[in-house]
Amino acid sequence: MASNIKQVDRISLNEILERQIRTRELTNQKELDALLVVGRSAYDRPGHLAYLTNHFPPFPSTPFTQTDRGMGYGILFLPIEGTSTLLVDQPSEAALRKDLVAVDEVQVAPDMISSLISLLETRKVQRLGIAGEDLLPATIYRHLIEALPKLHTQTAEKILNIQRLIKSEAEIALLAKAAKIAEIGHQAALQILKPGVRENEICAAGTAGALQAGADFVRYFRVASDPEVATTMRWPQASNRVIQAGEIVMMDIIGAYRGYQFDVFRAAVAGEPNQEKRRLLEAVVQASKASVAAAQAGVSAEDLVKVAQDIFQQDQYVPYSRSFMGHGIGLETVEPPLISPGDHTILQPQMVLCIEPGLRIPGIGGCCIEQEVVVRETGPELLTEFPIRLW
Repeated sequence: MASNIKQVDRISLNEILERQIRTRELTNQKELDALLVVGRSAYDRPGHLAYLTNHFPPFPSTPFTQTDRGMGYGILFLPIEGTSTLLVDQPSEAALRKDLVAVDEVQVAPDMISSLISLLETRKVQRLGIAGEDLLPATIYRHLIEALPKLHTQTAEKILNIQRLIKSEAEIALLAKAAKIAEIGHQAALQILKPGVRENEICAAGTAGALQAGADFVRYFRVASDPEVATTMRWPQASNRVIQAGEIVMMDIIGAYRGYQFDVFRAAVAGEPNQEKRRLLEAVVQASKASVAAAQAGVSAEDLVKVAQDIFQQDQYVPYSRSFMGHGIGLETVEPPLISPGDHTILQPQMVLCIEPGLRIPGIGGCCIEQEVVVRETGPELLTEFPIRLW
């Protein structure tokens, strides 16, 4: 963990309540009566909901039945004035604990559709903003507008996106701890990486290492070796393929600590790479260093792509590079901005990015190096202190 970042166990309720105050003010500025904030399973897309409540729906989302309509979801009703209400899919000790979840009231709502309609009717809401609109099931929305034909709804993503772009120091501290856990996972995998080992053995070692280090969960520890690294990172996350001497092995670990995500990609070699592979690997190292150094306040997200491609151009590798070279990270693995052509977001201090230039060259191999970086007034600050040259 970066030495100038303080250790934090979790986000304080005061910080979450301050977020709610800002959100109410922004909602009022949009001339809305209330905000509906949708979140999905902790393993998936809890971001907006967790940001405003510290509630992480524990179940995966499931098909709707006659009695359970909303399993795996949580919905926050946040009016510009008055009581906030969190609808949860099932009884949960964590959701009901006032020391963990920052809401005025919690309603257990297996039938989230009926509960939501009743809540909006009781509170006489006319103008409703929706944050997490891409997560809200069409079934819920359809029933909502049929039951409340006078209700006006509009997207309200920007209200939360503009806040979540900039991380607090407490959030950065949790992201730093999460990055350290990812490093421990990679170290555990590297301890057994050698010719003759199977991909799934490496996957198991890396996953276990991160969990033992304190991860909430490891969504996956993807492992792929030649020849697949030259084309794609496939699913499932690892096969029983035996790794051969001199092969590139690409490893990508994603998970979370206290709700804050880690996402760290590395490439290693089982033994010594040949000349062509080494040339490819070193090009990605240089592109990684250059694009990380370019992550300065005031430049655009898409500028980082050009920096990496300028490096790749020296070896005529641009046709083999990915145009998508990273993303923001926080309560979800992939958050705005996207480091890709067309994303003109201007980098600001306290944004946290995953910067991941990579190459895939058929017949030779592939490499991706992912660094987690905080944008600071003084320049980029690395959260991932794990070596990038693993050969």
